[in-house]
Amino acid sequence: MKKQRLFYLDLIRAVALVCILVIHFNAAVTGYFTLPSKLFGSVLPFNIYLGDFGSSLFFMVSGAALQYTSPGQGREPLNLPRFYQKRAKAVYPMFWLAWCIFFPIRFVTKPGYYAAAKTPSLLLTVLGLDNFAQAAGWVTMDFACVGEWFLGSILFLYLLFPLLRWGLRKQPLLTWVVVLAASLPVHYMGWDARLVAIHIPEFLLGMAFVHWKRPARLGVLAGCAVLLFTPAAADGKVACALFSAAAFILLAALGGCIHWGPLQNACALLSKYSYAVFLTHHVIILRLVDNFDLAAMTRRDTALLFGVYLLAVAAASAALFRLDAWVRSSAVKLAAKPE
Repeated sequence: MKKQRLFYLDLIRAVALVCILVIHFNAAVTGYFTLPSKLFGSVLPFNIYLGDFGSSLFFMVSGAALQYTSPGQGREPLNLPRFYQKRAKAVYPMFWLAWCIFFPIRFVTKPGYYAAAKTPSLLLTVLGLDNFAQAAGWVTMDFACVGEWFLGSILFLYLLFPLLRWGLRKQPLLTWVVVLAASLPVHYMGWDARLVAIHIPEFLLGMAFVHWKRPARLGVLAGCAVLLFTPAAADGKVACALFSAAAFILLAALGGCIHWGPLQNACALLSKYSYAVFLTHHVIILRLVDNFDLAAMTRRDTALLFGVYLLAVAAASAALFRLDAWVRSSAVKLAAKPE
């Protein structure tokens, strides 16, 4: 039986997507923040980096969506082979399709760009870990073309999901204690290149949120607000996690108050195409800024480029989404036994 669509998940995913689109545009047109911003800022209150905020919201909404759609909303046993098969089918086919489109373009238009990449690291590309490997410092150069460090982190969290889900079913409080005790030291010591550990509590919060009643949500909201003014928030990633958790709870509450059809439909549309946008947007903005003198760009030209960027991303994402659907259906037909 198909689960009822939750508007607040679509709303939060749409907000996160807008943040990521804006920050990567802003990064590209400012030469990765070496030039003044002419259109958007890059930080939120408490000096929260907009990109980190958008990513944190994505981790939380991913945890909530998985928990909500799992058997019994996390209360019934999980079929592990089926779960991992569904996750792989949701991630890899479109990723590989996007890579097969964008890699040849980049390879031909930027000769020598991949000269320093080691051939064995092609395996990282196939697994969707190429950009993650660069960010983590595993390799100095890879065949990274589509996707971000985010993809490697979310794949790791998908591996953890059954264990976290079991913990929430059996011992919720102990699960939280273990997760915080294990993830925070790893984050503070930088053993994970600050890419994964801090996001495990965020992912777990999204999972747990599905079951929280209003008093629990208000309690967590108050706790996050208080902690933002303590020494714990001196670490930017921890501050972002606290700020994002509070924003997640507030946006979920706001989602329950909004019943305007056009907005609900718009958020559902953004949510539907969010993964395709994730795979296409960064490649597109990097190509668009190639022909501009970034230091000489006016505010007007920046605004016009932002409009072109949104249109190009929308067109590319819709095309990728439909091409992915066609390839999947064609593969099913080819695999079917002849009558």
